[in-house]
Amino acid sequence: VVHLNLEKGEVELQVASLFIRGRYRKLVRGIPQTRWPCRECRGRGCPRCNGTGRMYQESVDELIRPAVIRAAEADDTVFHGAGREDIDARMLGRGRPFIVEAIRPRKRRIDLPGLEAEINHQAEGKVEVIELALADSSMVERLKEATFQKTYSVLVRLGAEVAEEKLKSGLNRLVGQVDQRTPTRVSHRRADKLRLRRVYSADLIEVKGRLARINVKGESGLYIKELIFGDGGRTQPNLAEILRVDAIVEELDVIDVGGESDGTSSWNAEEI
Repeated sequence: VVHLNLEKGEVELQVASLFIRGRYRKLVRGIPQTRWPCRECRGRGCPRCNGTGRMYQESVDELIRPAVIRAAEADDTVFHGAGREDIDARMLGRGRPFIVEAIRPRKRRIDLPGLEAEINHQAEGKVEVIELALADSSMVERLKEATFQKTYSVLVRLGAEVAEEKLKSGLNRLVGQVDQRTPTRVSHRRADKLRLRRVYSADLIEVKGRLARINVKGESGLYIKELIFGDGGRTQPNLAEILRVDAIVEELDVIDVGGESDGTSSWNAEEI
């Protein structure tokens, strides 16, 4: 859009953003989804962040960003995800839906297979993207509001050995409605309130001594770690209380971000 100010003889060019959707896999632990300014200096740089202004030096957003900026000749990007996984969790399987918004692009015709290949080359071993396609601005809000069911693979360390049948029975008792107060670990940045979520399935994959591998399928917004260890009773029911032993999440991976909870089987332009 070109704005002409005839009185002042000025011209202002307003360039609409370019939107690209896809799915990402996060193959390593220890990086967030988006840029995370340092809590101490709020991005200015301080001893805590070694002058970088960031809590973490890499993110999914920043690993995707350079290739998009080059391809679209954009000023910057904004990353929009369908929820987010914990920093110490991997995002595997088919990946998590996202939209990257290229700000003030000078090119709008993008070689998407080439862009996908470049991102995956530059972020090799850390992040992969698949199914890149053009999107529009209206899809961002729908993506944020979508309620995707998620399946997790959880490695749990138990405080004592638990018989396999007792463990299976305990997992069955998790299925159904779960009452979760805001977890202690995020209470400094989120309001304390009660959330009702559903667990659709909780299955034992294997158990070796005090280590158990389980798969949990739940509603969007379900806090998996708290479902396991209980968070001082703030999540009910929880596995630790049911088994009457400590239960700590050693590893957490998201292995599927599926269709929306209304039964949609996959994410595409028509659904979002």
